Amino acid sequence: MKRVLIDPRRCTNCRVCRVETECTMKAVFRELPEDRPWVDFYRCNGCLECKAWCPDHAIEELTYPCNGQPRMGW
Repeated sequence: MKRVLIDPRRCTNCRVCRVETECTMKAVFRELPEDRPWVDFYRCNGCLECKAWCPDHAIEELTYPCNGQPRMGW
């Protein structure tokens, strides 16, 4: 199962977050406009299109192998 995670160390909190606006699943949210975006794992389908949209390369692939332990990428 693939999902994405936004790395807060890389995210520069763009005023208009392309990941937030372009996500077809509407899986990326902000509580307040000044907050960094976060991903709702229940909505994210793991398509990874957002990796191409983020200019800061803050999107990390989170993979759950068969043993259920999360790993960043492969």
